[in-house]
Amino acid sequence: MLDISVNVKRKDGSQETYPVYPDTQIAFERWAKCSISLAFDPATKPKMEHLYYLAYLAEKNAGKVVKIFDEWIKEIAAVGAEEDSGN
Repeated sequence: MLDISVNVKRKDGSQETYPVYPDTQIAFERWAKCSISLAFDPATKPKMEHLYYLAYLAEKNAGKVVKIFDEWIKEIAAVGAEEDSGN
């Protein structure tokens, strides 16, 4: 089971964590045209855009009103991802 959350930190200092539910994972895979596992595999040299777009989708799917990606990213200071191993 893939249990991921993303932490979004804005340039204004605010910060929120969003779960990455299956609808977000599938939307990401359709956009990236590859599996989420492959997109974040260190052996494939992941693109930072992938991480930021996953965070964008997670925030959007959490019901937050968000701008188009290229406008949204201008407000972001950092994004981090965490995987819960379930242990």
